[in-house]
Amino acid sequence: MGKGIQPAQSCSSVLDALGNTPKTERSSPRPKAPKRTALVLGAGGTVGIAFHAGVLKAMAEAGVDPTAAEYVVGTSAGAIVGSIMRTGNDLDLVWAMAHEDRNPFAENQPFVRPEVIFSQGWRTPIGLARRVAGSAYVLHRTVIRWPAIRPPLSLQHFYRAGIGSVTEQRMEFANWAGEEWPEEHLALCSFDIVTGQRVVLGPAGAPRPALPDAMRAASAVPLLYPPVRLGRRLLIDGAVKSSTNLDVAIEAGAELILVAAPQSFDPDHKPPLHLRASKELFNRQLDREMIAADKAGVQIIAIRPTVTEAHEHGLNLLRSGEHGRTADLSHEHTSEVLKTPKGRSFAKAWKASVAAQAAARVAS
Repeated sequence: MGKGIQPAQSCSSVLDALGNTPKTERSSPRPKAPKRTALVLGAGGTVGIAFHAGVLKAMAEAGVDPTAAEYVVGTSAGAIVGSIMRTGNDLDLVWAMAHEDRNPFAENQPFVRPEVIFSQGWRTPIGLARRVAGSAYVLHRTVIRWPAIRPPLSLQHFYRAGIGSVTEQRMEFANWAGEEWPEEHLALCSFDIVTGQRVVLGPAGAPRPALPDAMRAASAVPLLYPPVRLGRRLLIDGAVKSSTNLDVAIEAGAELILVAAPQSFDPDHKPPLHLRASKELFNRQLDREMIAADKAGVQIIAIRPTVTEAHEHGLNLLRSGEHGRTADLSHEHTSEVLKTPKGRSFAKAWKASVAAQAAARVAS
């Protein structure tokens, strides 16, 4: 016979070869993308600003850095606080404004000067009548919206809405946040009385007037302040649509949201009727938004005023002083919420997301 390879020998050689072949290493699982975080700051007047000051301080102390939120959505008072924070101001300044009743952006000035909250916008009885007539149109478009009466532009200029002047207010907002929009995401929610639709100012592709004008539009309380004109739009306080506009953060893609809602209350611990009557509609809207968030799989913490806080807030949400206790109570309540099992889980997820985002920025 020739010297061919024997069959048994051939099989043995093949098996040996297979046995010595190095195994392919399993690829390590891809790390999960960090959850997208959002801070939603609701309406509430100057009292709301103090409420937010306490919430932000408690968040920072718990390691839930509010400045690291990927999205910030602000309505009315929340638009003001969100703008101050997003433009690089230290959170201690916001706390000082409310807790110490001083304006850190101007020497020897209180938290909010009375003329910033309200400065008479008329000089004669006729001027007042014109403003009242214009305000009636704003009220009609805000509440009733039908029939869609649209007076000529000349009449709109003649019958100016809002009984207050906003000259001092705009100057103050410019002192607090500057004229330019920040690079980070900031969405300020307003309402267009012409179309009856919400208008979100700030994000990519959205209208961007000068920042103080956007702050005014998002906090232009109907009847009290004149609407802000933006092209053909007439913009007023975004709380007309919702006191928080939580759905804006959800639509942006946020998966981890803390919402501070001064114009609401805990449904399980309701304040007296006279303190909750004006907040009932806002509270129901927030409940609907939170149900939608839950269905979308969003992890959310809502900071709502306690009964004690509701008594402290009172009925005048636009007062110019005495906000220290409001800030203290909000700080205390938020700290307690973040210490609950749900709050600790939320804080852990927030910290992990912020750390992952920071690592991704370094890697890129």
